[in-house]
Amino acid sequence: MDYLIDARGESFEEKIPDWKEQISASYWNDHVLHFYDVIWNMSLNAFDIPREVQVVIDSDNKLFISVGNGGLVTFGGQDEQTIGMKFPVKEWIHTHPFGAAYFSGTDMNTIFMYQRHMLKATVLGDNQRAVYYLGFDYEGHNRIERITVEKQHEEEL
Repeated sequence: MDYLIDARGESFEEKIPDWKEQISASYWNDHVLHFYDVIWNMSLNAFDIPREVQVVIDSDNKLFISVGNGGLVTFGGQDEQTIGMKFPVKEWIHTHPFGAAYFSGTDMNTIFMYQRHMLKATVLGDNQRAVYYLGFDYEGHNRIERITVEKQHEEEL
């Protein structure tokens, strides 16, 4: 088992050493909803406790992946992971392993700070996905659209 350092400087256990590789492989090989499921499952199972995971997809389709604690994820302490990131970011994805998919105050600050450099923000929660589409309308005005989706249970399909 490997030990890493989270955003607050606390060490933690990595139970699935290739968790980043599994997320990356899913991006290139699977349907987008399965990709989200892989991120969600790694958030819940790859570490000593459920932890926030973030994935940034840059304009070159390169993935930048980091892990935090249960309530915060940054690239702090994992800065080397951002080398070569190209803007605009196609999508910023992160998990809320202890609750619903919603944009917290911290999330909203991040979105508004990067809104001109990000096309989409997604939060994954328990059987939910919340999405902000950012960009400009045909007149050049900011366009922000928020969508929350509940997953269908398999018995409903």
